[in-house]
Amino acid sequence: MHKRLELLVPPPLWLLLCVAMAYGLAQISKQWSWQMLPLGLVKLQWPLVFLAAFIAVTSLIGFARKHTTINPHHPERSKHLVVEGLYRYSRNPMYLSLLLLLIAWCLHLQAGLSLLSCGVFVVLINRLQILPEEKLLTKQFNEQYLQYCRNVRRWL
Repeated sequence: MHKRLELLVPPPLWLLLCVAMAYGLAQISKQWSWQMLPLGLVKLQWPLVFLAAFIAVTSLIGFARKHTTINPHHPERSKHLVVEGLYRYSRNPMYLSLLLLLIAWCLHLQAGLSLLSCGVFVVLINRLQILPEEKLLTKQFNEQYLQYCRNVRRWL
């Protein structure tokens, strides 16, 4: 079944699923009176939102400059490998920006249990989006992409 989901669901929809999961976990946390997150952590929610927005916009600009697709359903349509800008530090800064938004949402909810949704998001994106993308990009760009993978981490 997981093969059918590969590259099928847009990453923002996986994010929304995990946002809903985080909310549900926060409600369970409150119902059972489990410990809330320290206020110092909660204050990081807005800086994370701004950082996520910066990363997303900067990443999109990198793709626009190379005149290549950002369509997560068809990485094989990529005309150029983007390795400049934030892509020197992360192979997936757009997905990183989504994760940062999810972390900010969990901080807003103030429930430590909600952070489990972040782990679920990483697993879903790795398995159903990033790994299939990497297979296609390896096929398309071969050694150039493999060298890039050796030099740059998947997330950060």
